[in-house]
Amino acid sequence: MNEKRKGLSAQNPKKILLQLSNTLQGSSSSSASSSILYRTDSFSFLQMRRSSDRYSYKPTLQWNPQVEDYFIKAYGADHFSRISQSLTRPSCYSCIRVNTLKSTSDGIIEKLTAILQGKTVKSGSDCTSVGESDATAEVGPSKKLGNFQEEPSLDSVSDPNGTLPMGLLRDEDALNEKSQSASISKCQLPGLDHVLFVKGSGPHTIEYGDVPNQPLKEVIVSRKCAEAVLRGAQVFVPGVLACSSHVEKGDTVAVSVAVEKPSSDGGWNFGFTRGTVLQGLETDPQFLERNGVYIGQGNAMMSRAGIFRASHGIAIEMTNRVFNLPSFHDVLEGEIFLQNLPSIITAHVLDPQQGERILDMCAAPGGKTTAIAILMRDKGEVVAVDRSHNKVMDIQKLAAEMGLNCITAYRLDALKAVARVNGSADPVIPTRDEDSLVVNVNDSGQLGFPVEVCDEKANKNVYLSKADIRKSMRRMRNGPGRNQSMGGRVENSKGFSHDSFDRVLLDAPCSALGLRPRLFSGEETLDSLRNHGKYQKRMFDQAVQLVRPGGFIVYSTCTINPGENEALVRYALDTYKFLSLAPQHPRVGGPGLVGHCELFDGKYVEEWLRHGEEELVQRKNPDFLHNSLSRFCRKT
Repeated sequence: MNEKRKGLSAQNPKKILLQLSNTLQGSSSSSASSSILYRTDSFSFLQMRRSSDRYSYKPTLQWNPQVEDYFIKAYGADHFSRISQSLTRPSCYSCIRVNTLKSTSDGIIEKLTAILQGKTVKSGSDCTSVGESDATAEVGPSKKLGNFQEEPSLDSVSDPNGTLPMGLLRDEDALNEKSQSASISKCQLPGLDHVLFVKGSGPHTIEYGDVPNQPLKEVIVSRKCAEAVLRGAQVFVPGVLACSSHVEKGDTVAVSVAVEKPSSDGGWNFGFTRGTVLQGLETDPQFLERNGVYIGQGNAMMSRAGIFRASHGIAIEMTNRVFNLPSFHDVLEGEIFLQNLPSIITAHVLDPQQGERILDMCAAPGGKTTAIAILMRDKGEVVAVDRSHNKVMDIQKLAAEMGLNCITAYRLDALKAVARVNGSADPVIPTRDEDSLVVNVNDSGQLGFPVEVCDEKANKNVYLSKADIRKSMRRMRNGPGRNQSMGGRVENSKGFSHDSFDRVLLDAPCSALGLRPRLFSGEETLDSLRNHGKYQKRMFDQAVQLVRPGGFIVYSTCTINPGENEALVRYALDTYKFLSLAPQHPRVGGPGLVGHCELFDGKYVEEWLRHGEEELVQRKNPDFLHNSLSRFCRKT
């Protein structure tokens, strides 16, 4: 019996159970040892299966029930299920936009290939070396990938009917086919050969080395930290929420995710205190909730005590990842820019021409702003605005890094983009004849310039709150902040005159429900989604006043919410009769949603597109275009 047991132990657990069952059934009298052996191996198999389920990456996106019902009405249950599943996974490649004013796609491919192979290359812009140590610190594929097996990717999933969801054009097939054949390749869509794809890998099944009755050393990270790690980042100190005891520098730890839960005050939190000690028991924070949300394995760069004492730095250096994506952070600065394909396409849809004046209304961090400037060959004027001082500085820094001189960045709230007339609180909305706005790229118009309207009378009786007074006193006492000194100043703007831009890009702040990977979406409600739409309509009202007759407005979001997409198009066309939808090039996405949806038990009807309009917008949903964001564009 001992020999038989030794021979069986090396086989597959399922076969062990089958053979033991046959052995016991064929015996005239079952021995105690045979019975014990059967129970032990059965228990090991069940334990192994439970361990495999726990230490895996199979997240389920939880939605607010009303929001989920709304999206099911919009997309259908099967389609929305695919969207939800795709949102939990990152792109399978990194998308790079080449600065064609400084380099070429072929030159960048050569440099990136050398970096991935661990060689030393020089940047054409500043001749700085990128050695093997630098490359391996940031570039995922150059590292040892560890002990894992690759699972079938969602990117290989096709529509069961063999059709392209949402009317996706066949150009995307060429793009994907080319990306599969090489680790670095050019985009095959017409006019986008300056876009490169660097292929990643995943999902991978990682062997965490868990042993029964011997808990793993592990850390729990926040949901936002985990989403960054899935995109290729390391685990930084602020993202660590809990850690096993006796973790020392150099220890191998498993990394799992804590997702926000509803709190008693109506908000969302993790339900435990940062710095909690993990014991590997069911009493650990979110023990059951963390089943299937392990994102990889890494080496501790600090002890447990050091992690919770430090304020910054890398806490865990990831060695085995569920998804391996190249990062290229700080690599070939000025020559390349990491940017999602839909964002790049948005700049192309705007179709900026040399010598024109362009407005990017919500410009930070400057990716689309610089893309527009490069398409114009740095000839013309690109005005970029954002209401955050630090974000405006980021735009200026990126423009300087890429050697662009036609970009002017201002600190300005997009809701106040139109200059006030005669000191009035509300901008005057001009009236135009229905036929006065003809969408024609060759139309010319008088260009305007930023204006600052000062009215001494309007400032005589200005009420200052106590908070404003305290803020002014702090500034007088402490002096300017670090960003307002040492060359950190940004210029404020009071707005721009009517009809002063040839083209306007409104990449509006939104619910961001198309960003991936996404591990949490429960905070959005029907009310909050509707409020996003109201906010965007106010911004669009500003954009309409700023574009000249014959000009263009491109509106885009990164959300799957029709209320922020199709509903805004309906609002724009019904409110401004002189606007019309224009064809988009290049066209990668599918058509928009037609019809309407009743909300709040029929008390509110949300109108979407009408028949014939759906082909003049484009949706890039994540259920088929797994390698991009969900972005909605319209061109008027």
